[in-house]
Amino acid sequence: MQANLAPFAAVDALINQGVSQTLANAMASWQGGQCFGVIFNRTPLDGYLDHAVTTDRQTVAMCIANAPGIAEGSMALVLAGQPCEVTGPVVADASGWAAFPIVFLN
Repeated sequence: MQANLAPFAAVDALINQGVSQTLANAMASWQGGQCFGVIFNRTPLDGYLDHAVTTDRQTVAMCIANAPGIAEGSMALVLAGQPCEVTGPVVADASGWAAFPIVFLN
């Protein structure tokens, strides 16, 4: 009898798909592949010069199975048709989701 090391892997995959379809507010692609749903968030960045400089912190939350090999410094993620760079660590939780900062290129 073969041991199943991840008995709930199929359930995790189904949940991740449901979250992507239900909560996604943007579409992304990785290395020119098929589009998939992500959760894009833009929040004001707190800093010393709030009155003089307007800037936002942009983050993406996604199932990293859609982007194998994505890591800090990657520039192959396209969000809503715009290329972006991953500017922080990509650390997935137990379900395979990660939230990380990005900046748009160009």
